[in-house]
Amino acid sequence: MIAGNLQSSLRFRPHQSAFMPRFYINFRNADEIAKDDIGVELPSLEDARAVALISAREIVADNIKGNAKNPLEAVIITGESGEDLMTIPARDVLPESLKK
Repeated sequence: MIAGNLQSSLRFRPHQSAFMPRFYINFRNADEIAKDDIGVELPSLEDARAVALISAREIVADNIKGNAKNPLEAVIITGESGEDLMTIPARDVLPESLKK
């Protein structure tokens, strides 16, 4: 799901170095965390957030369509050493007009 939307949704900036960090995008619901064990190399945490939002919006839409009992609560972006870099609450993936 991510790869198809990634190119059209992100504008990659030229990277100064050949090294790009690997980010892991994990999804938390009421009773579990679905861990990303592959990760994705991206230039910055900002780019990882953009990728995470794309996936999270798809998951939230599926949760709504399927009337999920344990919908997505948050997306957790971790770094290569396993540290949490950012947590995005599910409500933050909604368009602004739906947050009111």
